[in-house]
Amino acid sequence: MGTERRERQKANRQLKQQQVHKQVRRSHFTRRAVLIAIVAVAIFVALVLIALIGGDDDDDPPAPTTIGAVTATTAAETTDATATTQP
Repeated sequence: MGTERRERQKANRQLKQQQVHKQVRRSHFTRRAVLIAIVAVAIFVALVLIALIGGDDDDDPPAPTTIGAVTATTAAETTDATATTQP
């Protein structure tokens, strides 16, 4: 009679150890995932701040631009060039 009880105790103890081991693994995985997420967000925020604050240090005024001469064409000039003669 004592052997059945002892076997049950062993089985229950082993089951409890498996459950504790599973929970410890899950806890470690969750902790690692949260840590990786925090590091990723911190890196992203740092890059955004560098882009915003660091920006360009272009204090020079913009270079002057020159626009070439623009020639206007009239409707008469365009119709003369495209007109066809009929025989």
